[in-house]
Amino acid sequence: MRVYNSLSRKTEEFEPVNKDKVALYVCGITPYDYCHLGHARTYVAFDMIKRYLKFRGFAVYCVQNVTDIDDKIIRRAKECGQGPLELAAKFDAFSREDLASLGIAQADAYPKVTQNINEIIEFVKKLVDGGWAYANDTGVYFEISKFKEYGRLSGQSLEKIRSGARVEIDEGKKDPADFAVWKTTRESELGFESPWGRGRPGWHIECSTMSGKHIQGTIDIHGGARDLIFPHHENEIAQSEAAGNRPFVKYWLHTGFLTVNGEKMAKSLGNFITIRDALLKYRPYALRFFFLQAHYRSPMDYSDDAVEKAQKNIEGVFEFLSRAREFADLHGQSGVENEEYGQLLKAGESRIFERMDSDFDTPGALAQVFEIIRETNAAMANKDFQDGGAVSRAAKLVSEVLSVFGIETLGGIDIFTTKSKKRVKMPIDIGIENLAKIAKENGVAIKSGVSARKFVELLVEEREVFRKAGNYKQADLIREGLTRNKVIVEDL
Repeated sequence: MRVYNSLSRKTEEFEPVNKDKVALYVCGITPYDYCHLGHARTYVAFDMIKRYLKFRGFAVYCVQNVTDIDDKIIRRAKECGQGPLELAAKFDAFSREDLASLGIAQADAYPKVTQNINEIIEFVKKLVDGGWAYANDTGVYFEISKFKEYGRLSGQSLEKIRSGARVEIDEGKKDPADFAVWKTTRESELGFESPWGRGRPGWHIECSTMSGKHIQGTIDIHGGARDLIFPHHENEIAQSEAAGNRPFVKYWLHTGFLTVNGEKMAKSLGNFITIRDALLKYRPYALRFFFLQAHYRSPMDYSDDAVEKAQKNIEGVFEFLSRAREFADLHGQSGVENEEYGQLLKAGESRIFERMDSDFDTPGALAQVFEIIRETNAAMANKDFQDGGAVSRAAKLVSEVLSVFGIETLGGIDIFTTKSKKRVKMPIDIGIENLAKIAKENGVAIKSGVSARKFVELLVEEREVFRKAGNYKQADLIREGLTRNKVIVEDL
């Protein structure tokens, strides 16, 4: 398994510090507004990476910080007439809801800046005592000239960094590019007491502190969007390694930008689309599939047409899974084995995981998935083909890939029952044996050899018969059984 390391600018063999364990730190959000699709692109990518590492047998411990004190939060709080911490807590909760709606699994820890002030002060003190940082009237600053490897991640020289530095004029700084690890605040502003007076942490120091608190020693993978490479991640390296945590990170992974008409999606540019607004138009699985069609490091451009096409394509995969499972149910595991198809399936499976082992190449893996779908559809269309066992394995493989991509649990198949006028959302992985059990428990007669989709349709229709006859108890029992199996029945 190989990953591209932003630090070395090379693809390297992946070997975590501890053989079977991976420590993953992903820079979290600054909660002053709703999350947008640019955020979603990054967190979907790292969710996929985490899922694949687990699939490959690694135990993954994931930490994602929350920057709940920041200039943007303070400005927005003033505009809204709220306290900064109140506003941050509100949008932190919203962000977790929105990311969860895209099937993004929770991190193992979400440390907040305001809950780690004492640890941050101790970290700053260590830098000052070690001669790496100095205090003046406006705060405490890291002296970049003392860290000889500064610029290694971003590939920039100190001269270039100084010439391009966008910094406020501060006569007390030794170098215009020295960055704040502690900012002095006025009494009227949100702040905390420290050895250098009342103030609050600089942006970069929080991740160095909280990652070190939750992950002892070198971090295996540190991730974030590409725009964090400089100055944020560059400064994290300087602080952390100056404080003795060397090497700070083994592999740096960064996601490409999501653009709209060629411009980076950002709140500052006013061209962002919130996750909440996007989900009013598109299914969660469509958005995830849209993101994973591109390599996580590549830039990608958002458009309604592109997401609509992604939704159509992934729903085609769901339909394939339904047909394949029906075929496997009808022909059983004892169908006539087809050696040629079996070899094609085996080769396709190998190529899928070769691509995923090559820096999480999701578009390459998806190309192989669609090739398997094409070959399987062609086989099932052949009246002489009866290899139900192989088709079952194909469905299982495709389902497995969708699970690694975090799509299967978001997906499903919509059924419209014409008799009772119900819309039914059926999960693609529903087991026909569970449906048969519901039928048996409720005295519903269904012949053997019926597909899972037909099983659901008949159960829904039978429920409606009971309901119209006034037998609400029996109707409710069928609905409860379907609900347990994640079948959603909507009355239209």
